[in-house]
Amino acid sequence: MKLVVTGAGGFIGSHVVANLVAHGHTVTAVVGQSRSRLDSLLQSHTRLTVVAGDLTTPLPLPAQIDGVVHAAARSPLPGVTAYDMVHDNIMATARLLDYATAAGAGTFIYLSTLSVYGVISVPVVDETTAVVNPDVYGMTKYLSEVMLRDLGLRSMAIRLPGVLGPNSVRNWLTNVLAAAQGGRDIACYNPQAPFNNAVHIKDLCDFVENLLSDPSWTGHHAVTVGAKGQTSVQRAVQIIVDTVGSRSLICIRDASRPSFTISSESAQRYGYRPMDVESMLMQFASENRQ
Repeated sequence: MKLVVTGAGGFIGSHVVANLVAHGHTVTAVVGQSRSRLDSLLQSHTRLTVVAGDLTTPLPLPAQIDGVVHAAARSPLPGVTAYDMVHDNIMATARLLDYATAAGAGTFIYLSTLSVYGVISVPVVDETTAVVNPDVYGMTKYLSEVMLRDLGLRSMAIRLPGVLGPNSVRNWLTNVLAAAQGGRDIACYNPQAPFNNAVHIKDLCDFVENLLSDPSWTGHHAVTVGAKGQTSVQRAVQIIVDTVGSRSLICIRDASRPSFTISSESAQRYGYRPMDVESMLMQFASENRQ
């Protein structure tokens, strides 16, 4: 297939690009200010074209494509304003949807977030969980999902928890790993709560490729994804500490924080095949061992 992948300079997007090229697809990879995550060797591949620029402006993208994987987003980091998130998450998505329609894209995969739900007060989250008071980031991602749904393309919004893998960034388990590698104490809240709130980048990439290649599904869908099975919060931390050979102490804190697990039942009907949560945690710690 001929595909466009946005956010290709980031952690998730760069892995998606590499996986799609490895499966024989022709990819136009859109990067923003940096392409540092995109494999330098891959950038010379004959089936890959890298385009740099702002998605809200005209870009030299192919006139005809088979699908889009939209991984680009502005996250709520220090210094990022509400305007930044509206511009990069809503306005950019609207422009990309116009392009995808004009270019004849048969499939649109949108990498969304569990942040669309806002305040979660149920024990198990799935695509039917109510949206309650999301923050600005969650709201911009949710409104982008609504635009995609209303457009009528064959489309899938994948609501992601923390995504793990080699050199992954900006999630709780990545912070746990960094603390373990530094020998620092690790605070553990709600230690006995069940946990499966992460997905490995390989499982996500395989799911995206399967969605693009499988002609059997139609319409618009939103799905949640997590790891297979469950462990406890404390056990998740302990696995990482043990795997990297750390001497970090796990410090049990107030257990009153609400917790939830993620149902991947709907996603599995569309070909999502997640790792067992404890195997995933061991692989994550091993592939990032210093």
